[in-house]
Amino acid sequence: MTLTTVYKESWKTKYKTSVCSVAMLFHILSIATIIVVPAIVGFYTRNLWVSDLSYYEQPNVQFKYQLITQLQDKQDDSKVWSTWSYYNSLVQDILSVPSISVDEQDSDRDGLTDQINITLQFSEKDIKSCQTLLVLQYQLSDLCELVMETPLFIQSTVTEQSVTVFGSVVLQQHETLQPYNPHTSYNTSLIRDPTVLQSYDVVDIIGGVSKRSLNTKLEELYRISRPSDLFTASYILNIPPQNIRYEPGFWEAVKYAWIQYITLLVIIRYIVCAVRDFVFRSMVLTTLRQDTLKSE
Repeated sequence: MTLTTVYKESWKTKYKTSVCSVAMLFHILSIATIIVVPAIVGFYTRNLWVSDLSYYEQPNVQFKYQLITQLQDKQDDSKVWSTWSYYNSLVQDILSVPSISVDEQDSDRDGLTDQINITLQFSEKDIKSCQTLLVLQYQLSDLCELVMETPLFIQSTVTEQSVTVFGSVVLQQHETLQPYNPHTSYNTSLIRDPTVLQSYDVVDIIGGVSKRSLNTKLEELYRISRPSDLFTASYILNIPPQNIRYEPGFWEAVKYAWIQYITLLVIIRYIVCAVRDFVFRSMVLTTLRQDTLKSE
């Protein structure tokens, strides 16, 4: 025959002691351990207070239709060309004007350029090396505001007379950005003084940019060479979403700290309560045990 519970009662046990006793001291230390130890553990594991977070954003990158290119043929003769007319007037004896085509593609139609295709075709032949400096406008706007003029330097050793370089424009950060704080200090022309020939020197331009805390580079994926009657350089620049590192605000840091603190607190509380149960139930410390009936 199956039996059914129609009534039950439970006992509640209390352990009492005086204020000035070892048991009271142990009780206070237990509570302090539950509260303080999670903060100490979180602090020394260097994860409690975050100072560096990241998010993904696709930058708004535009080609400024400014570039400098330098060619060297197999006789070690140099040819140059740029989009700055003053510079071209100073290098008339080694100037080689190419035909240039630029195609900016927005494949997902979100208003942001996903790929920039730049093709330079020269009338020169027997080229053995090519250096091109492209000038881009780089902008972030979602969480961190950044506007800067930045170069991409592409150097190619030529085996055939048609070179195509595939790569991705990647942001390099040496410091975190601050949210909602416009960063425009690098939104200046890479050519410091357009009337001075030295300002167009690629080494000087790259040297100045390398000192920045923010710059870009081309993460090259593929390089393809093919035979051609005239030298042609093509650059396929992909612009993927970037992992942007930023410094969180006070309340965002508190949110992450609170989550980690509570997680550690649950673990520490479980351990401390298990020790307390053993100490009091085993009467390791002197206390007055009082059993009371608790109805349910």
